[in-house]
Amino acid sequence: MTARETIHLYASLADVKEVMYKNTLGLTALIELLVQKGVITKEEIALTAQKLDAASD
Repeated sequence: MTARETIHLYASLADVKEVMYKNTLGLTALIELLVQKGVITKEEIALTAQKLDAASD
């Protein structure tokens, strides 16, 4: 791998990290609003996440 390719790889990883952070922030805000408004509980979210995780195996 050339130095230029290595730099490009690291830049791409930084971009992915930024996108993941923004997605996580948005999802966290959405969950908090739904819980605050009584639309869903944190327990329901956790249970659904566990079911989705198990289904992906």
